[in-house]
Amino acid sequence: MAKGTGRTVGPKGSSGRARPKRQKKADRLLHGKLSAEEIQCDYALAPFDRESEAMDAKWGVDRLVELVSPETAGKWGSAMAKLSDAIMQNDPAVVSARAAVCIRGLRAMDEEATLAGAAPSSDEVWEAYVDGELYGIMRDARGWKRIREKRPDLTLVTLREVAIALEAWKASKAGEYERLIKETFEGAEVVGIKIEKKGMEDEIPF
Repeated sequence: MAKGTGRTVGPKGSSGRARPKRQKKADRLLHGKLSAEEIQCDYALAPFDRESEAMDAKWGVDRLVELVSPETAGKWGSAMAKLSDAIMQNDPAVVSARAAVCIRGLRAMDEEATLAGAAPSSDEVWEAYVDGELYGIMRDARGWKRIREKRPDLTLVTLREVAIALEAWKASKAGEYERLIKETFEGAEVVGIKIEKKGMEDEIPF
C-alpha cells in the first residue's frame, strides 16, 4: 500500500496502447543527451498531459471513455493511436497537431458525459486510525487522484485490497482466534493484536 498515492495501473486509451505521457526529456540527468526533435515532441505533449490529468481527477482514472457512446469511444481510440504513431515518428509538428486533436477529444467526451448525466468519480473515503497510521478506504478506487490531492495524509487502500486482506486474515491462525472470540462474546471487537516472535501457533492475547 503506497502512502498518500493509492494504487493504480497506468491508464490506457481504448486503442489498447499505453496513453502517451510527457517524459520531461529535456532533463539530461534522466534521459541523457537527446535530439532537438525528441525534446520538442515531449514538450508538445505537456498541454495534453495537463488536460488528461484534469479529466482523470474529475471522472476517475481512464474512466471518461467508458461514459460516452461507442462511436465517440472509437474516435478517441483512433486519435490516441495516431498520437502514438506521431511520437514514434519523432515529428514535433505532427505530435503537436495530434495532441491538439486529443485535447479536443477529451473536452468533447467531457461534454458528452456531462449531458448524459454521468456522475464524476467519488472522493468518499472511510478513515481508520491503526497503530499510528491513518488509512483511507476508497469507495471509488479510480477517484484516487482527487482523494490524494485533498488528503495527502491518508494511506489509501481500495475496497478490493481490504477484501483480499480479510480473506488472508480469515485463513490465518489469528483469524481463527478472532472468529472463536466473536462466537463466544457477542459484539466483541478486535482492537489490537500482539504476535509472539515464535510464530502464529502460540496463543495470541487480544
